[in-house]
Amino acid sequence: FFVIGHFAVEKDNPDLRFHTFQGGVLFCGFTMLYLSDFLLYLLLAFAPALQSILTILLTVGISIAYLILAVMGIVSAVRFEQRQLPFVGGIAVMLRDRIDNQSRTRK
Repeated sequence: FFVIGHFAVEKDNPDLRFHTFQGGVLFCGFTMLYLSDFLLYLLLAFAPALQSILTILLTVGISIAYLILAVMGIVSAVRFEQRQLPFVGGIAVMLRDRIDNQSRTRK
């Protein structure tokens, strides 16, 4: 959904920018978690039973956490609230502020 906000017409809308950055950080963070889960799967090839159990549990946990955070973000976007998501919101605000400061210094 954050990609839709990136290509939206009202790019200067602060609510839209907030949710776009937060969605992007959420997506990138969980992509890295899924990749690390896959690397763990490859590293545990010597113990197939442990490999299956551990990676299934991690994948399910990561998926549930992603679903919960995504729904929280969608609900706050629909309500037009700028509520920071746990673990993600602070990073998104810091990244957005850094990008805004860099664009102001270039002008």
